[in-house]
Amino acid sequence: MHPRHARYDDDAAERRVIVVGDNGLTLRFIKHLIERYAFRVIAVFPDGPGGQRDEIRKEAEANPRNLVVFSRPRVTAETIREAGLTDAYAVALMDQNDVGNLHLALKIREMSHYLGDDTLPRLVIRMYNNGLRDNIQKLLGDDEDGVYVESDAEMVADTYALAALQQLPPGDIKVWDRHLYLSRARDERAAAQWVVAQDRGGAIGLIPDEDHEEDALRYLCLGPDRRTSRVRPALANASRVVKESASSLRGMLNKSLVTLSAILFAIFAFGFWVLLSNKSGADTASGAGDAFYLLGLLAGGGMDPDMSADPILKTTYALVVLTGSLLIPFATGAIVQAVVDRRYALTEGRRVRRVREHVIVVGLGNMGTRVVEKLRERKIPVVAIEQNRNAMGIRAARAHGAQVLLGDASNEEILKEADVAHCRSLVSMARQDTANLEAALSGLKLNPKLRTVMRIYDSEFAALIRQNLNRATKPKEAPPHASYSAPEVASARFAQSLTDDKVLETIPVRGQIAYIEAFEVGAESRMDDAAAHRATRFGSHRLLAVRRPGGDVRWNPDAAFRMQRGDTLLVLATRKGLGEILEQCRPGGAA
Repeated sequence: MHPRHARYDDDAAERRVIVVGDNGLTLRFIKHLIERYAFRVIAVFPDGPGGQRDEIRKEAEANPRNLVVFSRPRVTAETIREAGLTDAYAVALMDQNDVGNLHLALKIREMSHYLGDDTLPRLVIRMYNNGLRDNIQKLLGDDEDGVYVESDAEMVADTYALAALQQLPPGDIKVWDRHLYLSRARDERAAAQWVVAQDRGGAIGLIPDEDHEEDALRYLCLGPDRRTSRVRPALANASRVVKESASSLRGMLNKSLVTLSAILFAIFAFGFWVLLSNKSGADTASGAGDAFYLLGLLAGGGMDPDMSADPILKTTYALVVLTGSLLIPFATGAIVQAVVDRRYALTEGRRVRRVREHVIVVGLGNMGTRVVEKLRERKIPVVAIEQNRNAMGIRAARAHGAQVLLGDASNEEILKEADVAHCRSLVSMARQDTANLEAALSGLKLNPKLRTVMRIYDSEFAALIRQNLNRATKPKEAPPHASYSAPEVASARFAQSLTDDKVLETIPVRGQIAYIEAFEVGAESRMDDAAAHRATRFGSHRLLAVRRPGGDVRWNPDAAFRMQRGDTLLVLATRKGLGEILEQCRPGGAA
């Protein structure tokens, strides 16, 4: 049996989706399905008040054609069958109960087989536990079987991590051994680039004519070959390591140790000069090498007294020998202090080592911990701040190489300890909007050039904060401040999982979505032996690359390049454009 995969040219208005759940994410998910994708939704939840049930009921009253509420005393697989399982295009299990969602999914699959349903509905399952989510395919199958298991925290973490690095979603796109990325302006370093979206008097136009770029909002850029760009990242990493090491060394030495180090160095420098210039003793230095040799022997107590030397040389011998005897306790004391300070810092939640160009993450709940993990996967230094000493995310953050400070992120002393003056950005992921806003504003007080990213529950409030903080930013510049509603971001991503049929990547642009997908040119299709310009239509789709059956890839082919049967076309398109290019590549469609 195969899931009910919809093609791009299917009539979305006739697709019915059963949504189980009554939380804030479910409400936003339903709105996305209705308003953006024109699905018909059947909302299933228990009778009575609770969660967002009243809001979902009000939405159904306002839009009875596209949203129907189906409630029973208890939601079971039989309830979902009564709601229209056999006719449903998909079932979305959006409750916050992982085990309950998995149980329902297994019962739905069993019931579909029992009912003799030849085409199983898609299953979209919200899963909190990452370990359970990663292994659930063993029970239900994967996306090829129409099963999409996603974590809302994982989805949201991608968005916040990209915003912290001032990268446009979806970040790096890996296709055919090359990487693509989004930019707000033309990037001269890119091997090729295409306009994705344009501002047409306040309206967003996707896949516009590239001859008019003055209002371009997004460029899709082809990154340089990885093999030619290894030196610069290596130099940047080496420079950062040197700076962090020097900063850590300065932090490890207190004033007394610094003073003692300076005195020891001065004595050794004086001894070196005397040994090099004074020739009165039995053992004299004929050059700098001999002077270093004698100095080392003296420091280690490895020379016999020389009574024939003059008083200055005797005094120098004595000072160097006494100074050398202090080296071992000095070094031991420095090591012991470093170890004790490190243990104390870990216990008290203080910074262990100094960093530069790092990201400060406030709040180590489920989402905050995921953001730390995403940043550490990119080798970005992270300093996390958590107020609750018993938070589960503390151990996870440290396991991924992040430093953790314990305290209130709105406290200026804690932010100074996190070195907010030298960080790349501050990402505030606490559960309370007020805590996130306060932490960001406190950071801006200490560092007016600070980039901030905030988790705000209400999407309208998040937009207002974003607009006001970025009001001095020019339209073509990257805004330094971002604020997102986590349920809004997650619901949009869940909705996409119901509409994308093997799409390689989705590119969101201010509420619009462009897609990247590959299509094989069929025999005697309209694209068979056609020029490359035939695979581009402004406002619909644009050809990015052609891969030959042998594996050779031609990126950004010129207009006269001839496509052949068996070629694979990589296309940037609107959803309608995906259907059009599919029709043009369909075998036997040339007529």
